[in-house]
Amino acid sequence: MTADLWQDLIAQRPGALTLVDGRLVVELGRVQARANLDLGTGTAIRLAEELGEERGALVFGAGATLTLPLDGELAPKLHPDSEGQPGLAMAVTLRSMVPGQAVTALWNEQPLAHLSIGEGWERRTFSLPPALVRAGENRLRLHFSRQARGGQPSAAVQRVEVGPRAAIVAGPPAQAGGYRVHSGDGDEVSIELSQGTSLVFYALAPRRGRLRVEGRGELAVLVSTDAEHREGRAPALLLDGALGPAGRDLDLSGYGGQPLRIEVRTPAGGEGATLRVLQLVAGRSRPVDRRERKPRDLIVLAVEGARADDLLGVLLGGPRFPAVERLAAESLVFERAYAVSPWAVPTHAALLSSVPPPGHATVRGTFVADGQVLLPELLDRAGYYGAAVAANADFNAERGLVQGLDLVRNMTQGTGAGKDARSVVRAALEAIAGRPAPRFVYADMTDPQAPYDPPREHVGGPPPPDAPLPHLTHLWLGRVRAGRVVAEPAQRDYVRRLYRGELQVVDAALADLLAALEEQGGLDEAALVLVGLHGEEFFEHGGALHGFSLHEESLRVPLVIRAPALLAPGRVTAPVDLLDLAPTLADLLGLPFPAQWQGDSLVPLIDDPQPPPRLVVAYLGDGARAAILGDYKLIVGSGRDAQRLYDLAADPGETRDLEDDGGIALRLTRTALAWEMAADGRWKRSRWGTGADLKPAFALDHGM
Repeated sequence: MTADLWQDLIAQRPGALTLVDGRLVVELGRVQARANLDLGTGTAIRLAEELGEERGALVFGAGATLTLPLDGELAPKLHPDSEGQPGLAMAVTLRSMVPGQAVTALWNEQPLAHLSIGEGWERRTFSLPPALVRAGENRLRLHFSRQARGGQPSAAVQRVEVGPRAAIVAGPPAQAGGYRVHSGDGDEVSIELSQGTSLVFYALAPRRGRLRVEGRGELAVLVSTDAEHREGRAPALLLDGALGPAGRDLDLSGYGGQPLRIEVRTPAGGEGATLRVLQLVAGRSRPVDRRERKPRDLIVLAVEGARADDLLGVLLGGPRFPAVERLAAESLVFERAYAVSPWAVPTHAALLSSVPPPGHATVRGTFVADGQVLLPELLDRAGYYGAAVAANADFNAERGLVQGLDLVRNMTQGTGAGKDARSVVRAALEAIAGRPAPRFVYADMTDPQAPYDPPREHVGGPPPPDAPLPHLTHLWLGRVRAGRVVAEPAQRDYVRRLYRGELQVVDAALADLLAALEEQGGLDEAALVLVGLHGEEFFEHGGALHGFSLHEESLRVPLVIRAPALLAPGRVTAPVDLLDLAPTLADLLGLPFPAQWQGDSLVPLIDDPQPPPRLVVAYLGDGARAAILGDYKLIVGSGRDAQRLYDLAADPGETRDLEDDGGIALRLTRTALAWEMAADGRWKRSRWGTGADLKPAFALDHGM
C-alpha cells in the first residue's frame, strides 16, 4: 500500500505566521498569537479579548514576552544600515489599563526605549540596532512600570509588527491583509489569502519530499533554511505565477531532513488567492494491516531505573545481557522511547492511564485522579485475569494504580520472598499459574535503582579506595549530589559497574520468564513488553540518582515489544513516549480504548517507513518540561534563562545549548509545545495529533 500525504500544512495553520506587505504582523487579538508567546517566563497574558471596538491581549502583572523570528526576507543581513539608520524596525500598538503607565521595551534582553503610554491605543515604533538582532528567533519583552491591583490587567497589546525600517516608520499596513478560512465537507477547509499577504510555515522536510499546492490565483512559494538566514541569502523561489487546474508539485528533495521555512505569498495589488491543498508529500510503501486482533496473554515487565543506552546498547568492556539481546532480536525495538517523567509513580500512572502527569495528578508522585480508566480495567472488561507484582511499595491502591486487577502482590510487604527481579518474575508466574487465557501480568522491578547492591558474581571486581559499600550507594550518591563528597573517577566507574550488575539481575529474570513461557508453549502467542520507567543519572550533567532532570540519561528508556503474531522484529527510530503504550497494546489486542485516554496507537507509526514528525513531552514536578521533536529537544524551566535547545543527532550528550541559534528548529519545537501546554492536560492525540503534526480537528475545535 502506497502513501503520499506526509503533513497537511493547512491543518498546521495555527502555528503559521502572517506577513503583510513584507512585514511580520502578530495580531494578539487572535488565538494564533500563542505561537509567539514565550514559554517558561511566567507571562500572564490573555489573548483574543474584546477591548471596545478592537481586539487584543490583556497583560497581567509586570509584562509580556514574545518570540519573533527574523528569517526569510527579514533575515538581518538582508537589511543592513542605511544612511546611519538600522535596516529593521518594530512597531507595537498598545494601551495602558492604569493611569501613569510606562513601558520598557527590551529586545533580546537589551533595552530599546522607555516610554510613557496613555489609556488610548498608541502605535509606538522602535529601531532594531544590528548588534541586537539575530537571524532566527528573537525575544521581545515589554515591562510595565505600574501593575494593576485586584487581578486587573496592567496593559493591553493589540499588534506587533517587525519589518524594514522605512515601511514600519511609514505607518501600519495600508490594508488589513491576513487570511480567512472556509469550511467544506468534514474536516476539509480552504484558505483565502488577501493580496500582499504571506503565510509562513515551519516544517521538517521529508526525504525525497514535495510540496503539493492546489487552488486558484497568483502565488509565490519561497523556501529557506537556517543557513541561508544566517548568511543573508535570499530564499529560493519555487513558484511564481498562477495556479493551474491541476495544481503544482514543487520538488523539496534537496531539503530532506532539514528544518525548513515555507512561505506562500500573494502579490500586492492583485486579487489574492485561495489554497485548497497545501501538503508535504513523500511517496512510501506501507504494509496492508492484516493483523489478527484478538485477546491474548499480555505480560509487561516495567523496570524502574533502566537506561536504554545501558540495557540495549553495546557496552565495551561491560557485562552482556543475553536474554535482553535475544528478546531484542525477536522483537520490535523502539530506539528512542521516552518516559513521561524521571520518577516511577508518574510514569506508572501515565503508562497505565494514557494520561500525562498534569492530567492524572502524579507529577509529584501523589495519586491517580478519580475518573481515570487504567489499562487493567480495560482488560478486565474484556475478560482478562489481571495480576500485578511490584517491588516498589508505592505501587498500591492509595496511589490509584491497581484498579482493575484481580491480584496485587507487593514484594516489600512482608512476603519473605525478596524483591529482586527474579523473585518478582517468580511471583508473577505463580500468580497466573492455572488461570485460563487471556491473562495480564504487570511486573514492576526496581533493581537498577540505588542502592546498587547486586549479587557478588555481578560486581565485576574489587572496589577502588574509599568506594561506598554497595548497600550504601544511595547515601553516598546523595552526598555527592549535595556537594559534600567529591567522587573520584574510579569511584564513579565502580558505582556504574554496580548499576550494570543490577541490570544483569533483570536480564536473568527475563531469561527465567522466557524459559517458563516457552515451556508452557505460550511464548509466541503472547505479547511481551519490556519497558523502562525512567533512567538514572551518573554525573553526565553533574547529577546522580533520578528525578531531578529532564536530560537523556533520566528519560531515555528501553521499550521492546515481542508479539510475533502481530509485529515483525525490527527497529523504530522515531521518538515515542509511554503515553501511547496502552493505546498501542489495546489496538493490537482489538480493544477500543476509553475516551479519557490522551495517547494514541503507535501502529500507524510502526507501519510507516518515514512517519511524519511527532512531539513527545516529559514533565518534572516543578513545572519544567522537555519537548522532543525529531532530533531536537527543548527543555523549558521557569524564568527567561531556563530554556535550552539541543540537537541530539549532533550532540547526544546535550552539551551545547543552541537556544540562541535555534532558528527554525526552536520555533517548531516551541510552538508545538505551546499548543499542548495551552490544553492544560486535556490534549488528545487521537483527535488533535501532536503539537508537531496537528490534525485538522485541532484548528476547527479552537476556532482557527
